Amino acid sequence: MDDIFDYLDWRGDLPFSVSPFNEVDNYIVAKIGCCNFDGIVPEDAQSVPIGAALDAYFDAVGGDARFGVLCSAKLTPLLRRLPATPRFRDLTLSGFVRRALPERTEQFSALTVSFPDGTHYVSFRGTDDTLYAWKEDCMMALSGAVPAQRDAADYLAWAAAAYDGPLRVGGHSKGGNLAVYAAANAPTAVQTRIGVIYNNDGPGFDAAFLDSPGYRAVRERILTLLPQFSIVGTLLEQDSNCTIVRSARFGVAAHDGFNWGVRGTAFLRCDDLSRSSRAFDATMERVLGQMDMDERREFIETLFRILTATGAVTLTDINERRLRKALSIARGMAKEKTVSRFVAEVIEQMVKEYVAVSAEQLRERLPRLRKGKSH
Repeated sequence: MDDIFDYLDWRGDLPFSVSPFNEVDNYIVAKIGCCNFDGIVPEDAQSVPIGAALDAYFDAVGGDARFGVLCSAKLTPLLRRLPATPRFRDLTLSGFVRRALPERTEQFSALTVSFPDGTHYVSFRGTDDTLYAWKEDCMMALSGAVPAQRDAADYLAWAAAAYDGPLRVGGHSKGGNLAVYAAANAPTAVQTRIGVIYNNDGPGFDAAFLDSPGYRAVRERILTLLPQFSIVGTLLEQDSNCTIVRSARFGVAAHDGFNWGVRGTAFLRCDDLSRSSRAFDATMERVLGQMDMDERREFIETLFRILTATGAVTLTDINERRLRKALSIARGMAKEKTVSRFVAEVIEQMVKEYVAVSAEQLRERLPRLRKGKSH
């Protein structure tokens, strides 16, 4: 199955004037914003060539970029390749903003990528792998906007005023949610400038948001891409116009767009989500559906307090041993409070998913191991 690097081999020498911007380009451009460009790319509209920005970034990190478990190990090779690729080498970067405030459960980063034809891609970074950033994702299950969503709406308003010409808005993971939220809350004059809103496996929204006039005004321009083994994108409610794409990996690894299949200028399509994704989605929907907003808030606080109690600081730290420890803690608390029973149920589903994914990956590796031993 071809992937993004195969796409670059096939399409990388063609400028956008010859082969128009497409959904695979969208994912590539969205991932540029994973870099911390503090002191490299200005917060204002003054632009920096992509090659100069990435050279300065890799110099600053000593050539060893670490983006967390949710960013593919393939991201660094991709970023190093882009400035030498005719399709992407003339892009410029500007408007870099980053906020990381654990005490406010706020993690936000945005970047504007400009193209030679005068169009601009407003890119919102997704969740990093800190637990407080994932807690912010889950807070989207409550009524009202989380800090990063308000930041995104403000940033899009700034970008629309700072740049002329057509806009694209997008992001991966939480960044996809932020892109949809910002576009839906933009004034009509800004909405009319937006061509496509790219939601690459981002969490969904509550029913009230999906029924809001702002969302309905941009709904037909939203492209929501969910991998067949999605977990992140099935948090909260997704609209019915989601596009399911084929992934070569399972579990958290399916969230990584570098594992999505590519055919031509698009990602490979699937008919439906996998059985494990549907099971996790059903568990979350049933659990949250039984709670009012105060109970949801208590549920989220309890879940992340338990995960932190295992010694985990980031999602990278979460393994089967820590999940089983968390399940033990939750079951001990479940005797006292109903919300804790819901937490225990969700963590139990996480353990099952972890075990199922590990078993599937082992089954995948065994034929290769046997083949290696036979040589």
